[in-house]
Amino acid sequence: MLDKEKKLTVGEVAKKLNVTVRTIQYYDQIGLVTPTEFTEGGRRLYSVRDYVKLHQILSLKEFGFSLKEIKEQLMPAGTVEEMNKYLIKQEALIEEEIKRNQVTYELLHKFRKEMNQLGKVDWEVFLEIIHLLRNQDEHYWIVKYLDKDLYEKIKERTVKEEGQHYIKRMKALCDQAKALQDQGILPDSEEGMAIAKQWWDEIMGFTKGDMKMIQQLTELTEKSREEKPTEFLQVFRSVEKYISKALAAYFEENAIELKEEK
Repeated sequence: MLDKEKKLTVGEVAKKLNVTVRTIQYYDQIGLVTPTEFTEGGRRLYSVRDYVKLHQILSLKEFGFSLKEIKEQLMPAGTVEEMNKYLIKQEALIEEEIKRNQVTYELLHKFRKEMNQLGKVDWEVFLEIIHLLRNQDEHYWIVKYLDKDLYEKIKERTVKEEGQHYIKRMKALCDQAKALQDQGILPDSEEGMAIAKQWWDEIMGFTKGDMKMIQQLTELTEKSREEKPTEFLQVFRSVEKYISKALAAYFEENAIELKEEK
């Protein structure tokens, strides 16, 4: 406990409150806490009441209040109701800040993971990943698996409205395949191969028959097992084997041979 009659120098106050002398002097300059007395030499002397007031200011600053808010609103507040009003408002602001920080943390965490998996510094790729993460694009992870030319082709075709329709049609085919699978209808059945034909037609339309793109997309499907699946991939995984068998039967019946592009 401090002696109520004792006067403290600015250095003593600063040490007890664990702040700099400059901080205490600044509070005096802006009229927050003016020392009770000055020595003949002009040194500031603070009373216990001054010390308590400074402690109060520093405590409120820890809650995130600005010095202006402390001076104009909180210090003059004379009732619990008044204080409560300001504290509720500050709680809401801090809650919003926590939410923003959580979003930033998740973006940073995902980006760091992508960077480490890429294994090299490539800011062109980094910036694209960050852009996709900021836009909450669940396909952000594919950037590191594709060469830049192919990625640009895929990006160009998926950002357009037709690209979104393509994903919806492929998901609808997955749902149809799931229905056949649940009914015990074989992949090489007429119904199974009808889905395979539509699937292949969609892929050929999306890639414009570019076999290198088809090959890399197939490889991407394998690599995606290490990533958090998108909504479409979650559906596709449940019927992947069924569709693969249906495609194999369709290719065999129609003498379609896939040549590997180098």
